[in-house]
Amino acid sequence: MKLLSLAVLALLAACPKSGDKKPADPAPRKDAGSAQTLAPVDDGGTVVPQLPPAPPVPRTPAGLPALPSTPELASITPEAVVLGELLFHDARLSTTGKLACASCHDPARGYSGQVDQTAAGKANLRRTPTLVNLAWVNAFGWDGRYPTLVALVSAHVPGQLGQTLDAALPALLELPLYKAHFARVGGDAKTAAIQALSAFVLTRYEGDSYWDSVEQTARSPRPGVTPDRIIAGYLVFAGKGQCAGCHPPPLYTDGGFHRVLLDPRGDPGRGFVDKAQTGAFRTPTLRGAMLRPSLFHTGAANSVPAAIAHYAGSVKTPGLDPALPAIALTPDDQTNLAVFLNVLSKLRPVPTKPALP
Repeated sequence: MKLLSLAVLALLAACPKSGDKKPADPAPRKDAGSAQTLAPVDDGGTVVPQLPPAPPVPRTPAGLPALPSTPELASITPEAVVLGELLFHDARLSTTGKLACASCHDPARGYSGQVDQTAAGKANLRRTPTLVNLAWVNAFGWDGRYPTLVALVSAHVPGQLGQTLDAALPALLELPLYKAHFARVGGDAKTAAIQALSAFVLTRYEGDSYWDSVEQTARSPRPGVTPDRIIAGYLVFAGKGQCAGCHPPPLYTDGGFHRVLLDPRGDPGRGFVDKAQTGAFRTPTLRGAMLRPSLFHTGAANSVPAAIAHYAGSVKTPGLDPALPAIALTPDDQTNLAVFLNVLSKLRPVPTKPALP
């Protein structure tokens, strides 16, 4: 296969790739999670900090559809999002004190990762999936076994971090600042923690990309005008590449489950839920794909061009989804498609880590 052109290499260089040194964590910021103004002593004799108002719940960025009407989304509060961000980054939830949700679901990598290890040092069966745009998902996990994000969090915390929230939270609640956050969210500590983590995750959006700003024009290039590589890539995506069948805009996923890669370990995937779909896995969104260090549920591709090459040359493998057509892409097609997918990833500064209590 020919190397990518210099043009696409220049564009791809703007996004991190597998093997790049992980960006250094920026200095923790000071915000609604780190105020230290003291309030009156509470009933337990502990001086509790007075927290400033929480920032508004993040708005849905351009290019994404309206949020669905679900009880989980309707219950999100600014206070829960702030607490959820703290817990998401806090390694004290793990048995080792070294592993946080953010360790695997790396904000700098689009809240995704590779085939990471649990707190017990056991490698996961599947790579760490992205957490972006989950507000539109109705069954969670690579195999969709969790009907709500609350159900996923409840299982995920002990499975990955090595202990339940019941075991981890008492130590955090001894810290006055955490105590203030939990009091502001309300309810018992475990319920508040799950609600907060869910609220934070459900408001991680990937949108407002360069493509969103030019989409309408690019879809209908003017007669007689030679499309540039981005538009040419979109035409491959929507046409001979057959990508839009499983990755339709605006979310660039159909939310379904497909067999697009044979798993050498025999992971049944969706077969855990429906045996008829054994070997199928959730279609991930292509928004932000260029930020991810690996792709497919196995992490078999370490870049978007490598994933494109799989579809261009391996889709005739027996056992794959029968609805998956044989795709024939030239090297130029692959280059243009990679350029198009690159502009579905919004370039932004590395998210800053909150100052933990």
